[in-house]
Amino acid sequence: VLLCTAGRLAARGPLHPGRAAASVTAGHRWVAGHRWVGRRWCASGGATASVQVQPTDGSEGSSEVLSAAASGNFVDDSEEVDIPPEVAELFDTLKGEALRRLDEFGPIHLFSLCWAYSTARLLDEDLQSRITKAALKLGEARDASPHPRSKRGRPREGEGEEANVASAGGAEEEAIVEPHGVQQGQKWYEEPSILAEGEHWLALYKPPHWEVSVDSKEAAKAAERAAAAAPFEDDDEGEGDGEEAGPEQSRNKLKLHSWIRQHMAAKYPICTDPIEAFGLMHRLDAQTSGVLMCAKSYVGAYWLRLQWCSYAVDKEYVSLVHGWVDRDIREIHKRIRIDKKKAPNSRRTISTICSVGPNGKPSFTEVCTLAHLTRPAASAGGEGQVAEPERFSLVVLKLHTGRTHQIRVHMQSIGHPLVCDSKYAVEKQQADSQWCPRNFLHTFHLGFNDTPPSETLGGSAAEGE
Repeated sequence: VLLCTAGRLAARGPLHPGRAAASVTAGHRWVAGHRWVGRRWCASGGATASVQVQPTDGSEGSSEVLSAAASGNFVDDSEEVDIPPEVAELFDTLKGEALRRLDEFGPIHLFSLCWAYSTARLLDEDLQSRITKAALKLGEARDASPHPRSKRGRPREGEGEEANVASAGGAEEEAIVEPHGVQQGQKWYEEPSILAEGEHWLALYKPPHWEVSVDSKEAAKAAERAAAAAPFEDDDEGEGDGEEAGPEQSRNKLKLHSWIRQHMAAKYPICTDPIEAFGLMHRLDAQTSGVLMCAKSYVGAYWLRLQWCSYAVDKEYVSLVHGWVDRDIREIHKRIRIDKKKAPNSRRTISTICSVGPNGKPSFTEVCTLAHLTRPAASAGGEGQVAEPERFSLVVLKLHTGRTHQIRVHMQSIGHPLVCDSKYAVEKQQADSQWCPRNFLHTFHLGFNDTPPSETLGGSAAEGE
């Protein structure tokens, strides 16, 4: 509790000043291992995907859209705040005590420790390596323990018989599962698929309309039994919708964790564990498509979770927004406040609305405008007048923090809401829906440091050397 409180005190200042200048290219950041980069672009008429594994020495590093050398104006209403001396002193005291008792910590305590020190910009290499080693040790123990077989874990007939093999830099990737369809009523929906996988992780393609969440009652009961916290309970964990549906609505939704339990649980026990969100590492809004990470093991889950806690994961999105975004706008620093409406006499969230304001959490989004576009006006102007064409911008956005609805709120705050956003562009949503069926947002890039090989766990690789 003290660590989380101290972390939140430190978070009142800006997170990681100077991170805007950090290169997105993998080779400039990591010393050992591999950096995985996955892309999937959506376009009318079909989507294409490419996956590559990049060595971290930069020998095959690619030039990304958002570059370290990018310069320009930025929208900033946050203040530069130094860490208060009393908070720094508290962290120093807690560090010594934490290191002495590290073997007593559970996974959630290690994640909190990593997050708090990283948020306060006090996470040094020694502390990070010892936290990582302790977390991987716990993960190995969980993976080695017997797990009950999932009733839903039987693979579909014929699944895995056909496989496409992708390679990059001469390294062979594992089988790629092609997308199938799911019919619900009169509608057909694209099914999730595997873009790439490593020894301890899966990179999934999440189609639109699939909900990324864990049933709150199931997760709460499991967490209570284990005296742990559910992975998605913090708003900082990702871009989730941040609200729950009622019983009737919930039955009609496509749930990604149900798909994972059906297709992955037989091979990967973590995909039966609601405490670990069935292996899901982060959220995406139901209407948002793109790359989504899922752990195949507890080692993979803990390794990836620590990277999220230390802000080491790169996430980039492509979106179509209203109006022509000024090309000089490259960064948005605006605090985001989250307001949740609860059901009467219940803790169930029925609505989540976010807004910018001085009492919100520090939030940072990088912006790069790719193109200014026009579309003929839907209706003619007055008598003798020609209607002005609608203006749009195709933008790439990189998240440096993971607040709920961060991209949607930040873009609305500068006057450029997303196309077909029913929550933050209500006045435009009806017209948008005539030609765009869902929120125009897609995550095409996810970068992280790959897990160390199994034979090196507990050794120098686990220690981050």
